[in-house]
Amino acid sequence: MTPRLGIRIAFAAGLALLAGCAAPTTHFLHPDVDLGFVKRCAVVPFRNLSADRFAAARLQPVFLAELLQSEALQVVDPGATQAACNRLGLGPDTAPTPEQIVALGEALDAQAIFTGTVEEYGQRRSGGGQVNVLTATFSMSETETGSMVWNAQVSRDGSSFWRKIFGGDSASQFDVSRRAVRDALESLF
Repeated sequence: MTPRLGIRIAFAAGLALLAGCAAPTTHFLHPDVDLGFVKRCAVVPFRNLSADRFAAARLQPVFLAELLQSEALQVVDPGATQAACNRLGLGPDTAPTPEQIVALGEALDAQAIFTGTVEEYGQRRSGGGQVNVLTATFSMSETETGSMVWNAQVSRDGSSFWRKIFGGDSASQFDVSRRAVRDALESLF
């Protein structure tokens, strides 16, 4: 093998390694909280700050499905959660206060409440084409005091090194959303 070929192989291997690296998930997990007491949780309607008016309604089921798939917690039925939110006057466009988190916990017999905010959802121009993107923040509050104990912000897109090199469409919005939610939940479980 010539030295020049060896350098090319090493360069290609380095690029392949970089291609697998995703942007890190920024997260916070309260150091003094033992999550062992959390057995049952609820997911309240997500807030939407993106230009797509249905983004929160599209992302919340993805989050719920990934949370259920993790089998880490028992999840309150979304219909029961919505009914409790309606009784307490909680709308999807406002973040619940600590007092409302405590009231939801009592109403749903849940030890934790998950919230979410969609900040960016849809498509953006990238390299002469369109790529699906998602930026969202997810939080979990314990229901004894209403304090936030976990928070994660993720930003993902449907591009990849290989798609840029060999061409191809962006990953679907669903795949981008699912990957973002999984990355966020991995910082918790």
